Amino acid sequence: MWKISKKKDDPEGQGGQQHEDTEHLVEQDLTPWQKENLEYMKTKGNQPVWNPSIVSEENEEPEGEAAEVDEADSEEPLLDDSEEEKQKKTYESFADRLPKIKKVRNKLLFRRLTLIVSVFLIALLIVLYFVSPLSKLGSISVSGNKSVDSQKIIEQSKLEKGESLWEQFGDRTIYEEKIERQLPRVKQATISLNGLNSFKIKIEEYKVVALESVNKVYHPILENGKILPEEMKAPVSGMPIFLNFKDQSIIKNLMNSYNKLPENLKQNISEIRYTPSAANKELVNLHMKDTNEVIVNISQLAEKMAYYEKVASQMEKPGIIDMEVGIFSYPFNNEEDEESIEESSQLVE
Repeated sequence: MWKISKKKDDPEGQGGQQHEDTEHLVEQDLTPWQKENLEYMKTKGNQPVWNPSIVSEENEEPEGEAAEVDEADSEEPLLDDSEEEKQKKTYESFADRLPKIKKVRNKLLFRRLTLIVSVFLIALLIVLYFVSPLSKLGSISVSGNKSVDSQKIIEQSKLEKGESLWEQFGDRTIYEEKIERQLPRVKQATISLNGLNSFKIKIEEYKVVALESVNKVYHPILENGKILPEEMKAPVSGMPIFLNFKDQSIIKNLMNSYNKLPENLKQNISEIRYTPSAANKELVNLHMKDTNEVIVNISQLAEKMAYYEKVASQMEKPGIIDMEVGIFSYPFNNEEDEESIEESSQLVE
């Protein structure tokens, strides 16, 4: 390795020749930064403050502190090849990632913009919907009703066309209760949406299972035991007739037991007469279409009537089956009682 140092003393008569030789050596062996410095000094018309000479590192040692200071001031730190390669790779890696970073950033900005625009459009659509006729109740339809008029159901619901659709739909339970309370035949009313701005009222009605006879005028009795104020001049075939019932609560208790009977027994009953005694306020007489008569308590009707067909099949002729206490049967006392039972059965049929 070659090293350049500065000459302190220049003997007379040798400085020029030595300078020319040194300059020739400089052009061949100086480092690039030394050449640049030398050229710069020449353009300025100045001589370099240092006297370049090429000496062997083996033959010449640094000449004191001044040479060391000059070297420290003049030499620039050189980077290793590995460090330069790392810096180059780092720069190239960042340059490669820069377009990707821009792409990700643009994508995030686009998503945010899309979200803001979407929220704004949704809010605008909601506002437009609530000021449009589509948010008002336009029509009401009724289904499932057989005995109750559709228009009457709509009137009793108190639903108002042209008013807020969603406000009335939110309070639909209140309107359903109004229908059920005002119309006794309606067992259940259900309000649901039907189309964009219309309601559908689905009706389930109580069945008429019996008739009450008062002064030869018949009133329908629903399966829940409620007596309708409607009047009928003639009984309906297949429905039992209730007689002598003056208390609504007794009829309701009777209907609770009656609804538990099998269908074939219901069809065989032509008349139910309330016949309480001083000791028993639940006693009723059932006039059967097969001309038998059954005495039974209202609360035990379903339980005791389960044995009716077995007992009736063992009877030699029509008579009375007493189920008030235990179960036993006996024939009618006279022909007049038997004829009255037969006449009542034929009248209902």
